[in-house]
Amino acid sequence: MRPWRQACEEALRERSEADAIRAWGLSRETPKGPRAVFDYRFEHTLAVVKAARWLCPLCGADEEVVECAAWLHDARKAMKQMKGADHHAAEASAAVEGILAGTDFPAPKIPAVRHAIERHVGLRLTAPLEPVETAALWDCDKLSKIGAASLVHFACVAGAFKPVTTAEILKRGESWLNLAEGIAASMNTAPGRLEATRRLAFLKAHYSQLRREWSDPMEGSPV
Repeated sequence: MRPWRQACEEALRERSEADAIRAWGLSRETPKGPRAVFDYRFEHTLAVVKAARWLCPLCGADEEVVECAAWLHDARKAMKQMKGADHHAAEASAAVEGILAGTDFPAPKIPAVRHAIERHVGLRLTAPLEPVETAALWDCDKLSKIGAASLVHFACVAGAFKPVTTAEILKRGESWLNLAEGIAASMNTAPGRLEATRRLAFLKAHYSQLRREWSDPMEGSPV
């Protein structure tokens, strides 16, 4: 049988890179054809997968369920969503069985994967999610949006926004901090809350330093 992780990664890559090229029209030629300059969807997903591998043993979640859901949670999301309702979670959930068909993923766990994917959306929660696998996916997805890796991802997609200047990036980053506060406050799991607190502190320090460097004259400079 085909390894389920391989099937998930290939299914994601098949759509994510083409979507990145379509969204920005930026690619580079390789012996295998055009490649996206930066495949944001895949890089974001990989961050969620890595977080899942870290979090599951700490919170008692089924690692196969959460990692599989992490690989596929945005499998039907586009870089530039059409105006109107966003159905990417429902569409990704509907695609799970087809992607996992013929793989070694345990079939009885597929409903739990779909449940987690269907409920991963949003940047803030009013009540903790259940079961723990669904809660863990939400935490991992949101942790990927705060911290050091999130700055790399943001810098690589900044060209999708116009204009691109240091001042504009600083402005958007400081605005994002308000949303990041809500993300950290909405974590479902205790390890997730602790990690979100660490990452939020890092982001605040980063943008504080960037503002200091970009002030005129530089704040706190020796005289």
